[in-house]
Amino acid sequence: MAVNLAGEPAPDNALGQVLSPGLRQEVRCHPHAPDRELWWHWVWSGPTRGSEPELEPLCPLWETELAADRIGRVLALTKESDA
Repeated sequence: MAVNLAGEPAPDNALGQVLSPGLRQEVRCHPHAPDRELWWHWVWSGPTRGSEPELEPLCPLWETELAADRIGRVLALTKESDA
């Protein structure tokens, strides 16, 4: 699980603690078709509550810097002027 703690609500913000999803994303290492080599995958919830999660390929396992860069971009906090 990748987490940007800057996106978490303040501990004294009870409503924020209940409602905020924060900035977090599950990433898994899993075989990727067709050659079954290990890749990093984004994990997304399935279409229904009981369904398996969906895996979206991120990059090959050995490209750790690329994976870290992509995860960092997704979990980044950006100001309006930076966007």
